[in-house]
Amino acid sequence: MTMWIGRPGNLRAFKEAATTFERSPESGTTEFRSLAGGITTWTPQIRPRRLKLAWQNMLPDDLAHLDRLARRVDGPGPVAVIDPASANWLLPSQALGVMGTHGASAWSGNMVSTGGGQNPNAAVSPYGQVSVVLNAPTTTSDLIYNAPGAIGYPVMAGMTVSWWAPSLAAIAAELRLAWYRTDGSSVPGTSYTVHVDRPIQRAVPAEAAYVRPVVRLKQGITTQMPIGPAVLRLAAPRDSELRIGSRQALSVTAQQGKAPLNQYRPISGTTVTDIGGVAHITVPGTGTDIVGGLEWKPGDGSSGFPVVPGQLVCFTNSLPGAEFLGFAFYDAAGDYRGTVLETSTAIVPADAVYVVPFAYCGPIPTPTPIGASSLMAWDPAPALPAGEGGAFYSVTNYGQTVRPGQLHSRDASLELVEVTHANG
Repeated sequence: MTMWIGRPGNLRAFKEAATTFERSPESGTTEFRSLAGGITTWTPQIRPRRLKLAWQNMLPDDLAHLDRLARRVDGPGPVAVIDPASANWLLPSQALGVMGTHGASAWSGNMVSTGGGQNPNAAVSPYGQVSVVLNAPTTTSDLIYNAPGAIGYPVMAGMTVSWWAPSLAAIAAELRLAWYRTDGSSVPGTSYTVHVDRPIQRAVPAEAAYVRPVVRLKQGITTQMPIGPAVLRLAAPRDSELRIGSRQALSVTAQQGKAPLNQYRPISGTTVTDIGGVAHITVPGTGTDIVGGLEWKPGDGSSGFPVVPGQLVCFTNSLPGAEFLGFAFYDAAGDYRGTVLETSTAIVPADAVYVVPFAYCGPIPTPTPIGASSLMAWDPAPALPAGEGGAFYSVTNYGQTVRPGQLHSRDASLELVEVTHANG
């Protein structure tokens, strides 16, 4: 694949591969030896990557571009590098969905929670999960993956970018790529797809210098679930084959809220009636307390809908006045194996093979259609490449060699170090 180097908005694809390419991260570990002989080591929290490249008989256009960058002809500042050896541009923490060194600032969105603690100021392990918290929003929620110290991840027209967050597929309405110019203004025409079970692949618009990957989340979902792994990179042929399996567990009639009524089991005095082929619910009572509800079950008399341990199940419905949703799990013998309450999503436990979704609601004095419903079962997200981040570098060494007797033939070498900002 091609390496791109340049200022944001003016990246250049180098036509020839480097003859040497070293990309080792710098550990920076220091040893301290005590008088007794014991050794203590210290390693900085941030360990930048260093790039060392060399080209033989470099093409004149590429050399002129490299020379301007190395001598800061166009001013100070970091250089953007799109490394063909990087299989994931995201920060290591973003790629895994954990706190890492950047913490929750790696994401934007008021639905982000730092792992097990609701207090964002609490001390959390770097390996602690970052979660999405949704409370049945009625407006659009966007989860934005932030680039460290920049508007977004650098891109250039001519590239095709691939973006995917498979762990969020169950609660995602769209995968989006938002494009920005060098001055931070938006490029019209955000790229998006509603096919969240596979990566989105889009060509970079002509004016774009940066991209922000975004997950647009569904409305009406109540859940707290890990953000999980994600990948942003130059599109590769294998990206067209990536999928995460899913299936709709409800029948077509249950999805539409229609008869037969053996697909529903009333809870606590609730009644379900067939009026014109549509299932209607009536819940006796007054006030606003939760007094009734409904379970969704297969019409064949089995213990529930078949699932596989580790799957993520997502239940949504339009039941009038529904206060909270939940899931009951059962084993192969039909024995109860636990309940998950007040959430639209749940992970199938290890000993469960059936799930029964349910909804509790307040009084519904007159027969009312139960509305549309959905029970999706999603397979676990596939393994994704580790994130490397660090698209911005500063040139620390540059060499240009003229071959004797060949004044127009030049060899070049370049060394860069990963930075968040460069003043010179």
